[in-house]
Amino acid sequence: MKFSYYFLISLFLVFILTKASLAAEFDPDYLISDTEMNNYRSMTLDDIERFLGKREGTLKNYITIDKEGQFKTAVQTFHEVAQRWLINPKYLLVLVQKEMSLLTDPTPKQSQYDWATGYGCPDGAGCDSRWQGFYKQVNSAAAQTRYYMDNINEFNYQPNKIYNIDGVTVTPKNTATAGLYNYTPHIHGNKLFWNLWNKYFGKKWPDGSLLRLAHDGKVYLIENSKKREIVSPSVFASRFDEDKVVEVSQDDLNSYDDGTPIKYHNFSLLKNSAGEIFMIVDDTKRKIENQAVFQTLGFMEDEVITVSDSELAEYENGPNITKYTLYPAGALFQDKATKEIYYIISNRKHLVPNKEILDFNFQGLTIEPTTSAELEKYRSGNPVTLPDGELIKVKNVNTVYVISDGKKLPIFNGEIFLKMNYKWSNVITVSLATLDAHPLGQTITGDW
Repeated sequence: MKFSYYFLISLFLVFILTKASLAAEFDPDYLISDTEMNNYRSMTLDDIERFLGKREGTLKNYITIDKEGQFKTAVQTFHEVAQRWLINPKYLLVLVQKEMSLLTDPTPKQSQYDWATGYGCPDGAGCDSRWQGFYKQVNSAAAQTRYYMDNINEFNYQPNKIYNIDGVTVTPKNTATAGLYNYTPHIHGNKLFWNLWNKYFGKKWPDGSLLRLAHDGKVYLIENSKKREIVSPSVFASRFDEDKVVEVSQDDLNSYDDGTPIKYHNFSLLKNSAGEIFMIVDDTKRKIENQAVFQTLGFMEDEVITVSDSELAEYENGPNITKYTLYPAGALFQDKATKEIYYIISNRKHLVPNKEILDFNFQGLTIEPTTSAELEKYRSGNPVTLPDGELIKVKNVNTVYVISDGKKLPIFNGEIFLKMNYKWSNVITVSLATLDAHPLGQTITGDW
């Protein structure tokens, strides 16, 4: 059967439009995390200067006057005020765009500077001249937001209470979201904030991503916003999945600071110059207390790798492995009464929420039955989640998420997905229960 040229083009467009529609849905109940709102160290003075330097607006060159009558640049204003009130400078940058388009307007009026954050300008009323001026606006907005974060119960909108806002039922999930509704008590203004926040400050490749530089084949793990080179193919094969590697440019890699290289397999046994033996567990080193413990655990001398003291110094110290340490490399147990499955490692038990998550993490590992009383001996840790870097969605919902640090991070739209060099074939459909087992993290857009 032959298909017409126009029919084939139509099919192609439907495909592209379908992919591009994979956008993160706006959730009026959750606009920004409390952690992000409080992250006053998110940008240095130089970071703010670089950010404003990329924008079309004039704030990169703007001079204002602080409350002591001293001249301050807009860059200094954002940084100084953020540190004073312990509020994320990113929030203040987004706020001046949301209220007065100062990041993008190349020819702003003086009134846009004078009322940069909309502070003292209630809906349906005139602005209060006491708060006029760029420095006052930024400082007052930060001070007000700090007060929301510390005293939210004094205000109309509070976390976990139900409200009708512009005909929409809203239940703020956290203090930051409730504070934003107190500052701007309507849906469209907060949706604008959410869009701008994710446009400018959504992550590119989050922690847990595997990035490869195309021309030399080196692979890096992104962890704590740093790139860690995986130094050999065998180490890569022991811990990581080739399908999750994303090819990037040198400029993309240069945006991450260097972290400690990954040189050894998980659970490797390393010996220092003093003859002490350590087990590497998730990038910490745990000293095996003595030779008797070493033998009790069933290790053999030919498993031990002698390394320099400087190499061991790159790892953080974890608790010693003693004769009382059970399952230093991890084991699975099932409660015979409740049927719940736990992963036990380093004397902590981690609930495995469902079979889907179990299969993702522990294929081939035997599950041993045990009693509730035996499980009570272990301290509880965080539940097991899908591995970092997994791309997931649920049936009949467009949003694609990437797992990072146990959280699900929505990818803002299909265009961003493609720019990140992700592959549609790697997106896995999971159950709603598995999706809900992961807390919601910040939407990924990056400043593309």
